[in-house]
Amino acid sequence: MEAGIYRIKFTASFLLVLLIIIGVYGEDSPPLVEISNGWVQGTHEKSYNGRVYSSFQGIPYAQSPVGDLRFEAPKEPYNWTGTWIANTKYSCMYLTTTGVTGDEDCLYINVHVPREKPTPSDNLNVIVHIHGGGFMVWDANFYAGEKYLMDEDVIFVTMNYRLGVLGFLSTEDLIMPGNNGMKDQVLSLVWIQKNIKYFGGNPQSVTITGMSAGLFHRGVSQSGTALDSWVVPGSQLKVANQLGEKLGCPTETSTELRDCLRTRSAKYLVNSSPSLLIGGAIEGIMFSPAVEKVHEGAFLTEHPYKLLLEGNVADVPWISVSSPSPSDFFNNFDQVIPRIAGYHDVDDTQKQIITDKIKEFYFHQHGHSHGHEDIGGLIQLITDKMFLAGADRSAKLQAKVNKAPVYSYIFGYRGQHSFMDYFLPNTDHIGTSHGDDILYYLHTPIAEKKLSEADEKMKSVFLRWLTSYAETDEPKIEGKEWKAVTGDDIVLEFMYFESPNEIHFEVAEGLGATTFWSKLPLKENEGLKKIRDEL
Repeated sequence: MEAGIYRIKFTASFLLVLLIIIGVYGEDSPPLVEISNGWVQGTHEKSYNGRVYSSFQGIPYAQSPVGDLRFEAPKEPYNWTGTWIANTKYSCMYLTTTGVTGDEDCLYINVHVPREKPTPSDNLNVIVHIHGGGFMVWDANFYAGEKYLMDEDVIFVTMNYRLGVLGFLSTEDLIMPGNNGMKDQVLSLVWIQKNIKYFGGNPQSVTITGMSAGLFHRGVSQSGTALDSWVVPGSQLKVANQLGEKLGCPTETSTELRDCLRTRSAKYLVNSSPSLLIGGAIEGIMFSPAVEKVHEGAFLTEHPYKLLLEGNVADVPWISVSSPSPSDFFNNFDQVIPRIAGYHDVDDTQKQIITDKIKEFYFHQHGHSHGHEDIGGLIQLITDKMFLAGADRSAKLQAKVNKAPVYSYIFGYRGQHSFMDYFLPNTDHIGTSHGDDILYYLHTPIAEKKLSEADEKMKSVFLRWLTSYAETDEPKIEGKEWKAVTGDDIVLEFMYFESPNEIHFEVAEGLGATTFWSKLPLKENEGLKKIRDEL
């Protein structure tokens, strides 16, 4: 009898344990992964086509850049005990039309795995998207949804990096050398190398899209290139001192300036920065990458143009992308264009001469005398100066110095929606916008629950070439031959995406009106010529 009672008790206990195991490890349990810093728990989500996948939102890849770590390069994250619940979307601080959003404590990474349970042995290709926003705005989740990519067998990663004053303030010395936002990106890529295998990713196959930054094996630049005039602008020390003076901080030494700025709240710093721009509005890029003095951990110690000429660049496959970029620059046109085109710090007489030449070239030829009246001319101006000219020059130079292939494409398809729909209503007449290509491999807030037939086709085309590129270093489109850029000084070879059914390879001369821009007396041109002469 005693033995029988014991067996009954044992059976009940066994069933209880079994139920616990099923509850913890069953299909409805959240995904759990042990990485180098500790355990991480994610959530289950559904892809565009209904596939259940694992999403880990908000894993720390660096220490919080606050207090004494403000304006410092990022530091490796601490380990933790217990389980990190990765279900939170973070954003670094930036200014919107309604005020400051985000947090200073923001260095978190997101990992999405096309499996209910991540398995290290899967060894899947990894696609990393580094968000755009001109180094000033947005975050890891802005226009970077994973639902389309989770229908493919790839791991998708996004991350935040510090923006604006908190990410790019520089005194051009060793006190605040700058580029911390870029160094954040680099550390996130280091984190991927250490940890992506635990999620089932292949650390030897990492493809980045967006703004490239380091430890990767192939790249797609979709937010401009390093040779665009807005990427590495003029004196960052001057900007830092202006900010210090505005906030009542001493500017005699960089140390005094830094220590004083650390006593100001992050929100106050971010909120105060844009007033340095024209008319108190975000009409230009004030804080961006700077050329640093040589030191351990420096991100950029030479101008990108010089690095390209010398061949001192990552010899990996690269795709350079261009697309039209409309924007609302009609008000204060004469004040805005100098900063956009990179000649805001020349004397007023020279500035007006350059502005008049730009107006003549882009607006008179369209039959109008003022930029306010011709959106077509304005779109072409912004497209040429901010994207096409730099992409043309970068692709040709990169192709010359690289052994690995360089590819280029232009996106000219306007689908159900455009990137501009997020900012301006009724933009159907504008045509394709800069950034529209991401709508066909990243899920965005403006995406329809069910895409149109044409958009479905374009999504399929984009996912196919992107995943084939991640697998083989070659972007493949069925029935098309996508040739690499030859590096010819005159012409550029590229794939043109006109529509899902009209995709063709082209060779063109002088994208972005490069001849016109190269003849203007811009400091950018003078600086690039000086670099070439020095070499």
